[in-house]
Amino acid sequence: MSRVLDEQFLLQRSRPQALALSDQPLIKKGIVYTGVACVAFALVMVGVFVGVIAYDLHQADRFLISVTFPVKVVSRRSDPLPIFCHLNPSRLYNQDVVYRPVDIPGKYCSHLVLPMRGFLSAGNDTFDVNSAFVLMQNRLVELRDDVQQTFPHLKHVVAIGPENDDGRLPFHEAHNASVYMSVLVEMVRWLLETQFHGIVLNRVLPLENEFGKHMVGFLKRLKQVMHKHRVLFIATARSDAHAFTSSIKPRLLPEIFDYVIVKTQVVNHTASSSERILVPFYQQRSRTQNSIEGALKQAIRRGVPKSHVLVAVSLSGFMCTLSAPPANNVVPSWGDTQTKRVVSYKEACQLVRTSEWRAFYDEESERPYAWHNNLWMAYEDEMSVRKMASLVHKMSLGGVVIVDVGHDDYQGQCGVANPLVRAVFGELEGTLIDDNSSVAVLNTGLASGETNGTLTVNATRLHGPSGK
Repeated sequence: MSRVLDEQFLLQRSRPQALALSDQPLIKKGIVYTGVACVAFALVMVGVFVGVIAYDLHQADRFLISVTFPVKVVSRRSDPLPIFCHLNPSRLYNQDVVYRPVDIPGKYCSHLVLPMRGFLSAGNDTFDVNSAFVLMQNRLVELRDDVQQTFPHLKHVVAIGPENDDGRLPFHEAHNASVYMSVLVEMVRWLLETQFHGIVLNRVLPLENEFGKHMVGFLKRLKQVMHKHRVLFIATARSDAHAFTSSIKPRLLPEIFDYVIVKTQVVNHTASSSERILVPFYQQRSRTQNSIEGALKQAIRRGVPKSHVLVAVSLSGFMCTLSAPPANNVVPSWGDTQTKRVVSYKEACQLVRTSEWRAFYDEESERPYAWHNNLWMAYEDEMSVRKMASLVHKMSLGGVVIVDVGHDDYQGQCGVANPLVRAVFGELEGTLIDDNSSVAVLNTGLASGETNGTLTVNATRLHGPSGK
């Protein structure tokens, strides 16, 4: 017996001390409980960390937009891009023009921009801001409520300021700058009370010397208040606007605004008389004239993040009076033009269907045009607006603003209703869009560059020339 006990004793002494202790029940339980407690503590800490990150993202100064469309899409991204549809207010305020809320292409938009016409109008230093504001309040609410009955998913944004300005304010006195800031405060207060979803400033900043830094600080604080209530703050500027060339660096713009709408298709009244009317789509080394793609890249180079840039896609065309018919059907320069007027797509598509107008396609600007006698017209079609919208994916931009949706063929007189808005939506979301075969039903006498019958989808036209 003693020998057996001695062998057990020796074996016990020869084993590691930890193994020997583990044979005891209390030690075993302690080890198990300690391990479980450590794992549980680690899981709790991971949960707390994830919760803090989620809360910070929710409360972040730059909040994310969740866009939901009432049509089935096959999106190229995890979340649909915001599509802001700008409505020309004259088509609703003018009783002579029949345009109903149901005509709005709301199911292809995430936000509807309603401009406050005449508010802070340019060149008018004596207007009564308060009277203009009160006059438009009820009308804007009425329009918003009418549209919501048909498109309840839409978020409504109010735009103030002239839409064809270069982003500068004509205020040169402290009193006027103070009035401007007071008006913005009242505007934001009214937006919160009436539950609008954002504001667009068509005039960016008064960058006049001593007022610039003061205004930047004011707008930063205003943005914080708006974000607390999840209200968007957006600015509009032309690609050559003062906001991108002033002493206030454009990199400050995303600190003030959620988005910057960069306009590249505006009619350039200050262009050189030798420049072509149609702006090139791609930048070319052989030309000094800026391009649409180059203008967007310039804004990004100046410090505006890509995700903050909204591309403005205009549905409006324009008609010019020429001193003589264009030679060899070429695109005229600004020096050859006299009077100008805006042309809607509805008017343009009906004109080019007649035998009197000769229609062409300009590969340099990726845009159609037509002429008759001494009248010359540039307009948009499905392919040209899809080309503009394709820059959003190509350059990883924040979204798109479709300007003047009332200039689309909302009654479908040339084919399907709202073909241009549908084309933009289809390009961004990757859905198939019905062809509008009546876009270019032209005369049979064709010259070089002319089209015959239905416009066909061209790979170069959609995706650009190789190497771009």
